[in-house]
Amino acid sequence: MAGLTLTIITSEASSLNYGENVGNVSILKKLSLGTGEQITYVSDKALKYDIKRKGKEEKGWKLLDKKLKEIVEKNKDSKKKKKDEVFVNADNFGRELIKEYEEFDLFGGLFTKIKGTNEENVKRTSPVKITYAFSITPFRGDMNFLNNIDAYNRYIKHIEKDREQSIAYSEEHRSHYVYTVTVDLDRIGVWEGEDQVYDELEPQEKAKRVKDLLDILMRLDRQIKGRWENLSPVFVVGGVFKTKHPFFMNFVDARQVEERKLLLNVNKLLEAVEFVPEDERDKITVGIVSEVFLNEDELREKLSCVSVAQAFEKLKKEVENYYGGS
Repeated sequence: MAGLTLTIITSEASSLNYGENVGNVSILKKLSLGTGEQITYVSDKALKYDIKRKGKEEKGWKLLDKKLKEIVEKNKDSKKKKKDEVFVNADNFGRELIKEYEEFDLFGGLFTKIKGTNEENVKRTSPVKITYAFSITPFRGDMNFLNNIDAYNRYIKHIEKDREQSIAYSEEHRSHYVYTVTVDLDRIGVWEGEDQVYDELEPQEKAKRVKDLLDILMRLDRQIKGRWENLSPVFVVGGVFKTKHPFFMNFVDARQVEERKLLLNVNKLLEAVEFVPEDERDKITVGIVSEVFLNEDELREKLSCVSVAQAFEKLKKEVENYYGGS
């Protein structure tokens, strides 16, 4: 039994997740703290969207979307259609989804009353858990004034005969963000049926899927409102442990200080280490980008930091070893 966990501080990025508009104002997703300050956040769904997008673009992942219908039709056609016969067994349907679709295997899903399954539900709880990404710096109410002057001058006033431009405002916030990913390695490639557990993938394929996820997290980005924002880590701490637990969640405590550098609370992070079983503490991996943290020397001394790229390579190697040196 083992789980992979890592907590990440991203590169500095701008205005990553908007909610509903209020009138002509685009509102960032925010939370209020007990201090009265507000921080912005990126929802887990937004992070998963970009992870799956990059998985499809860069790793060849199959996403469910329209392919779900193809699987249903294939299963229905594979059996004789009798009036009272169940065309698709829910377990067989779930097992095929795991084998064919990385999205379903890693992130799960719920399909209710699928035609051809005698209205059985097909449910998979996600083995990959992702928290919200919370901003490190508080939101100060900055706004961006927007108009459509370019479009207006080129065609709106000529085609639509409109004498007025569209005016809008959007909230703006630039910050580093922190979030945690935890993976139940024992559930990758495994379908948990009602009466039986089915191991659907070879160890090499299980390792590949998790390593692909790690590659994506190291080079994660977000496309929003015509911008391309870099979410690559400037700090990562994690490892593969027998105890499945997000050890470092809420213990990576940083704040922005002079010269736009971060100050990371090393003592708090060292306290998180005490929650890791003593015989596994040597498995903790810490990666850091140079010139980002004001207390970089302290971090390197007390946490034995390597580069972020080296940290991810070490995590990938630990995943390989867990699945049998694939």
